[in-house]
Amino acid sequence: MGNDLKNNYDDLTVYYANELARKYCKFTLEEQKVLHLIFSQINPYGKNPITFKLNKLDFFNKLELESKNRYPRYRKLVHSLINKSLFEITDEKGGVRIGVVIFDSYWKPKEAYFEISLNPNFMPYLEQLVREYTKLQLDSILKLKSKHSLTLYKFLCSWTDENKKINQRYITTKDLKELLGLSIDDYVYKGKFNRADFERKTINLSLSEINEKTDLIIKLIKNYKNGKVQNYEFTWTQKDKTNNSRQYWW
Repeated sequence: MGNDLKNNYDDLTVYYANELARKYCKFTLEEQKVLHLIFSQINPYGKNPITFKLNKLDFFNKLELESKNRYPRYRKLVHSLINKSLFEITDEKGGVRIGVVIFDSYWKPKEAYFEISLNPNFMPYLEQLVREYTKLQLDSILKLKSKHSLTLYKFLCSWTDENKKINQRYITTKDLKELLGLSIDDYVYKGKFNRADFERKTINLSLSEINEKTDLIIKLIKNYKNGKVQNYEFTWTQKDKTNNSRQYWW
């Protein structure tokens, strides 16, 4: 069974609901990667199980978990994912559902896989979300080492129009800080915003990593008005790639 499950995550494409991609995620970088591994297996157009099997060896390799502490790390990740996956949704009839999306995990020491179960009450919602999707390369997601890089990458992908050679988006400083999960006081020293520090530690590092490790090439222009930065202009293109990847959705 171990051989059947090995390398489950190579060359996958994840379809991620646009509204989720455009919101700051409360999960850590490592937790987001686990979520992508889980939800990459959801197909919105077919019948899905509520329990998915994750190959242990491939899981550890993809998340670069060392052998000496990988099981305790996995246990800690599952605890955190369950605690953070509490969501509240309102349906079209005004009904409210509150619950955790990640239901539980089960494994045995000698088996080749972990089992992750999703709340069946949320499965129709997850399947419906991906009708408006963002196409993401799972390999690109797993290569990123910065949470800011992953957040910006997902956001820009959510605005990608594949019919256009070059895509473009304007983001104000306020909106960009909010997107990256920063407070209004971050990079403010003695009442003054240090833009150079903000750009160096967040934007520039993110763009460098995204350009190196993902399917996007991004360029940045600062637009000024009355001598002040009005917004950041992001333009991006997709690198040439063969369209032979297996396709999965989130």
